Amino acid sequence: MVKQSQTEIDQMVQRARPTNRDLVRRDITHGINSPISNLVLKLKEYYYNDGNSKELLSLGGTVTCEYKGSRYYIPIEIWFQQDHPNVPPLAYVKPTSDMFVSTASRDVQPDGTIIIPYIKNWRHPNSDLQTLLKAMSEAFSQSPPVYSNSNMVNRPTPYPINPPAMPMPTPVTMPMNSGGNPSYSYPYGYPQTQIPLDVYRDSVQTAVLDKVRIRLDEIMQMGKAQIDSLKKTEQDLVDGERKIQSFIVDAQQQQSQAQTYIANLQTKTHEMLEATQKMSSSSGKGNNSVKEDALITPAPVYKQLLQAYAEEHAIQDLLYYLADGLKRNSIGLDTYLKHVRELSRKQFILRATMRKCRQIAGLPLK
Repeated sequence: MVKQSQTEIDQMVQRARPTNRDLVRRDITHGINSPISNLVLKLKEYYYNDGNSKELLSLGGTVTCEYKGSRYYIPIEIWFQQDHPNVPPLAYVKPTSDMFVSTASRDVQPDGTIIIPYIKNWRHPNSDLQTLLKAMSEAFSQSPPVYSNSNMVNRPTPYPINPPAMPMPTPVTMPMNSGGNPSYSYPYGYPQTQIPLDVYRDSVQTAVLDKVRIRLDEIMQMGKAQIDSLKKTEQDLVDGERKIQSFIVDAQQQQSQAQTYIANLQTKTHEMLEATQKMSSSSGKGNNSVKEDALITPAPVYKQLLQAYAEEHAIQDLLYYLADGLKRNSIGLDTYLKHVRELSRKQFILRATMRKCRQIAGLPLK
């Protein structure tokens, strides 16, 4: 068969307008030039199961397989969907009029659909048509997908390359059919002798048992995977519960420490307030907290200014520690505001007193 030119291929690809033209053109070129296949590109109408149809690119021809030392050529047809290669191609065995699809094949459904694992596991960009053809050849070499059903003793098997090397059917005495001719049934690519009925029945039973066994294995593997997933989820939940319990214990310990800090801070605050009140009361009575002999002032107004200055700075320090306690959440906001109001009022009076004393003493005002 004469290979198609690249120009002819490009024209059909352009007419089909696939989503990924370059990748489709690459796969088609590799398929046509593959040494294990003899394919021709066509642009034909493809009919879906829902009744719709679409013009798609297809490669039709044969793929080579080796079976029991002989080479055979299986007729196939490969359709490229619009989103190829993001979606797998549609591959079919196309038996001729004197063939039928093998019911014992694991790789081909009764309607001719090819279901080898490579198509099921098709993933772009790791999958391509050239590798698919190799996978088909290997699968068909293990189990031929079609049988020949010839009513002519000397009728050759389709698609030979070297007819003299092809095994020919050997006539076997059989009951005559209605036409008076013996009937032969042998697999395409299978040694061409008659298949006894019990052998054919055993083959079908074996194929059914294999399919059931494969399906059962798939179900068991799915169940095992689900059980493993549930066990992992259970372990994750147990680990999460332990972490949550650890977080709860840590939070309780931190809460206990915080309560202890708050109690200590409240005690210290109470002591500082009592000391401030004592200082205020002693100042109101004229009893200066500064000893008479500690500082000598030229006039009473200077002593009053010194006393107000010391008390104002003490209140400033107290306000700082109250703010720090609020920032550390050691005291509540209500307690903080209550004491700040009292101390601010006292600080305002002291600053007013200091200003008045400076005016009387003739000192500069800040």
